[in-house]
Amino acid sequence: MRDVILNNFWWKVTALLLAILAWLGFQPSEVYPKLLPGRPFATRYLIAHPVTISKSATDPREFKVSPEEVDITLSGEEKVLRGLAASEVRAEVLMSEYKGKTNTLMIHVFVPPRGGIKLERLMPERVQVEVLKE
Repeated sequence: MRDVILNNFWWKVTALLLAILAWLGFQPSEVYPKLLPGRPFATRYLIAHPVTISKSATDPREFKVSPEEVDITLSGEEKVLRGLAASEVRAEVLMSEYKGKTNTLMIHVFVPPRGGIKLERLMPERVQVEVLKE
């Protein structure tokens, strides 16, 4: 049994270290800041966040989007995310992008420009747009 452990010992140690480095390399990006001392890193989830419609004030049409709510994942400094109100984050559909040919539009997420808040995930990324009134 001793020969199994001690035979090529340094090769085994090297292989173990390489395996650990490979494992860290395939982890989600949110793991790295936790490993680095200093700035606390956090993730914040906004579940069922409302989608708003942004259109010109002179546009008389009425629209309906489906789904009306999205799930948003944000990352950044823990202190900044803790102080962030959900109402400061906007998920909008820009009706200036609506051409009438397609009925799906991208959702644009706007977060306050502070503390390096980053959008990690948006689910779904597109919504169905229906014209209710011309």
